[in-house]
Order: sequence, then structure tokens, then C-alpha cells
Amino acid sequence: MGCPQAQDVAFRPLAHFPPDIWGDRFVTFSLEDNLTMERYAKEIESLKEEVGKMLILDDDVDFGKKMSLIDVVERLGVSYYFENEIEEMLNNIFQEFAAKNFKTEYDLYNIASQFRIFRQHGHKMPCDVLNKFTNSDGKIKDSLRSDIKGMVSLYEAAHLRVHGEPILDEAFNYTIDVLKSSASFSEQARHALKQVLHFGIQRVETRHFISFYEEDDSRNGTLLRLSKIDFNRVQLLYRQELSQILRWWHDLDFKNRLPYARQRSVECHFWSIAMYYEPQYSFARLLLSKVLLVISILDDSYDAYGTFEELELLTQAFERWDLNAMEQFPADYMKLVFQFVYNTYNEFAKEMTEHDKPFAAQFAKDRVMDLIRSYYTEAKWYKAKYVPTFEEYMVNARITGVAQIISTSSLMGMEEIIQVKPFKRIIQAPKAIRACEIIGRIMDDIVSHEEEQARGHVASGVECYMKDYNKSREEVVKIFNKMIEDAWKELNEELLIKSNPSDDDLPKPVLKRVLNLARVVDALYKVIDGYTYSAKLIKDDIISTYASPIPL
Repeated sequence: MGCPQAQDVAFRPLAHFPPDIWGDRFVTFSLEDNLTMERYAKEIESLKEEVGKMLILDDDVDFGKKMSLIDVVERLGVSYYFENEIEEMLNNIFQEFAAKNFKTEYDLYNIASQFRIFRQHGHKMPCDVLNKFTNSDGKIKDSLRSDIKGMVSLYEAAHLRVHGEPILDEAFNYTIDVLKSSASFSEQARHALKQVLHFGIQRVETRHFISFYEEDDSRNGTLLRLSKIDFNRVQLLYRQELSQILRWWHDLDFKNRLPYARQRSVECHFWSIAMYYEPQYSFARLLLSKVLLVISILDDSYDAYGTFEELELLTQAFERWDLNAMEQFPADYMKLVFQFVYNTYNEFAKEMTEHDKPFAAQFAKDRVMDLIRSYYTEAKWYKAKYVPTFEEYMVNARITGVAQIISTSSLMGMEEIIQVKPFKRIIQAPKAIRACEIIGRIMDDIVSHEEEQARGHVASGVECYMKDYNKSREEVVKIFNKMIEDAWKELNEELLIKSNPSDDDLPKPVLKRVLNLARVVDALYKVIDGYTYSAKLIKDDIISTYASPIPL
């Protein structure tokens, strides 16, 4: 049997997703592209050497200048070349700051920037450093309103706050008001309101900052050229990877064979760039892109096409993990979905065995099985017209929010993750993972629930909360936004260096993946479902990442 006949379609919760907007735009990667990439790589070597010398600063150089240089190198997207030098500089500066009880004479812009940089690197700079900018009642001084540069810096810093820092809560509320009133004449204010730095996709924010830095009178020519050439070189690397993914995806021909499903191969690779933009993670990006496409096909099959009876058979077949189970499928799409997931994960098993990490593929497969079971739970709820309690919903939604499967799968291709412990730790749901799960699930529910309910869908978190607590939709959205804010505070806390780290703590490279996952969720689901409706939200970001080299 093929796809159901027209009379059956009414019984399917069809979503009528927007079509793929890219076509064959990124399929080819030419010999000329490859030669250009090699030419860029040669020039980068000499520029790296020059910038490396710039980072060896005399001890008597002002702290503020050192911190500003670190900030520029990081925001220009080339800090991965100098990670050890930057970490050493920051450790030394932080110790010297601490020895002076963090007493500084810098202005608002510099202190807020220093606070943000230290926090981004896990150093818990105390929020008391901002007290000098407040009145006796703890409010930000009104005389600072006209300092837009300082206000943007404070706004960015406030997003690294943890629980129990009321001065940063005050700073956040104050600065957002100031920036909204300044947006009509300040590009900096407009961009900060659109996408805060700490929550942004790093490669996208790098592209914005290069344009901004180019106009800065105090710019360093060597550093600027390194960032431009490096951006263009890495852009070509992304295109090379994407062409591989697209050829693989086009061979599957799901555009024609699974027409109900979203065709988002470009968006999935873009998501993988958001998880790790650095060149050394090329293999990891290719693997993760395939995982994301598996998730997308499963989501649409369970959520926006399959009948309950079909999904029951499909779930049973996945539990058996046996190609012979396909014989009982009444519809061709089920065979395509099962074989796609089966083949992809078996391929992962081969590749991970070749990389001496066979356990990595097993953890990835176990997580996709968790996801399938949770999708099936939703199907059972929908069939029974059952509205779970919010608490019951969230137990299942933590899995369907895909934080765990993406976090675990993202470790497969990371060469520095060679032990099983980080994989085990993720599935125990430490605080960082739980915070990421909340951010992902709640943000998605806020922007998607009305459309999903309109086409027939299990109750989302919004409906469950409304029913449990007798709240209006507007009240629930407000409560959910507070939950997201609190989850970010939890995640920020987990990113700080602990004075007594335990063996159970997630290693820094893993925490970085969790942070980057929360970032991509923020960028894609802040206003609408930007993955589904990529043309409306992230089209320009994708073009600038893959297809718009910076003029040299």
C-alpha cells in the first residue's frame, strides 16, 4: 500500500508545512571552492602568528585593555585559535581583581563587559561590582540612561545572572526599558533587543560583530583581516559539509516519498553549526545533522501524519529493531521511516566502532528509542482525548523537547570525548540538562500550541497548565516566560567553575554543547517556530552563514 487515499486524509492531523526554500542552492561544492579554502588557510597561518603576539601583553598593561582585547577576539569568532592564551590571561586577571576585592574605577560599559566576559568563562565575578551605578534604594541611576553603550553592555551582562542577584534583575528590567526607547536611533540597541549576545548563535553574532567592528575607529587591521578571512574559509567548510548532507538527503528522495514531512536539511546543518561552529567539529556536525533529520522525520510522522493504529505498529517495530518487522506495515511511509532510522543508526554504529567509541552509538540509539516511546505516549493521550496534568505532561515533554537526544548525540563526533561517563551523566539529567529541557520545551509550546491545537494535537504544556491551575492563556504564557528566565539562571549557575568539582559534573566541552543547544532554541523559537517557518525567521542568517562571504 502507498500513502492513504484521499478519503483517509481527513483522519490525519496534517500540518501542511511550508516547503523547502533552498532547492539545489547548496548542493554543489566546486574545485574552485576547495582551492579558495586552501588559499585562505595559508594566509590565516601568518595572521594567527601576528594576533598571537598581540595577546602576549606586558604585566603593566591595563586590565581593561586586556579584557577589551579578549572580548574583540572572541566576538570576531577567532578565539578558538588562542583558547589557552585567553584562559591563562583571564585566570590571572581574575585573581588580581579578586585580590583587590573587585574594586575598580572603570565606567559602566567596561565593568558590565568585564562581568559578562568573566561569567562566560565560568568565573563568578560578584554582582556587587555594579553597586556603584545604583542609588541608595538599589535602583540604577537615572543619570546613566543616556549612556547607550553602557546600557547595552549592562543589558548583555544581566543575561548571565544566577538566582539571588536582585541587582541584575533590576539591571535587566531597567535596561530593556531604556533600549526600547533608544531603538529608533541606535543600531546597537536594536540588535541587542533582537538577539542578546549570550543567547545568540555564535556564528551569526560573529557576522554582525565583524560589520560593527569594521566601522570602529579603534579597530585593529590585522585582527579584522584574520576574522574576515577565517569567516570566509569556515563558510566554505560549512558549504562542503552541507553539500554532503544534501546529496545524502536527496538520494533518500523524501521530498517525494514522504511529502507530509518537513524538508529541512539545510536548517538541520545550520542547527549543528549552532552547536559547534569551530572547524575541528566538521565530523561531529555531519553526524548531528543526520540525527536532527531523523528527529524531524519521526516528529512529523508521529505528530502530523500517522494514524494511531499505524503508530502502534511502527513503535512495536522499533522496539524489535528488526527489518522483518516491516512486513506487517499497512502503508509504505511506515517502511520508509523505519528503514531510514534503522539504517542511519546502524551506520552510526559502524562509524563509532571505527572511532573506538562503540558505546556512543548505543547511547544515541537508546535516546532515539526514548523519543519514539514518548511520541507514542502522546499518540495514546490524543486517541483517548486525555489531558494530562502539567506535571505528567512535563515528564514526557522533557524527552520530546529533544534536549537529551541532541546533547547525547552531539558527543558522538567530538574527538575529545572518549569516555562513556559524559554520556551516562547526561541521561541522569543533571541541572544543566534539566534547565535546557525546560527552555526548549516551554519556548516551543508557547509559539506552537495554538497552531497544533487547531489541526488536532495532544494538549501542549499551555493547555495542561490552563486546566490544572484555571489560568488564562495570557497568564500561562507570562508564567512560562518566568520559568524560562529561571531555567537560564540555573544553566548560568552550572556553567560557573566550581570550587570543589565532583566526578559527576559535566566536563566543560559537554556543558558548552548544552549551552549552545539552549542558544539555538532561543534564536529559533523566540517569536515563532523558526525551524518550521525558516523563511520568516532565519533565512537571512542562513544566507550570511553559507552564501555571503565578507568582502576583503
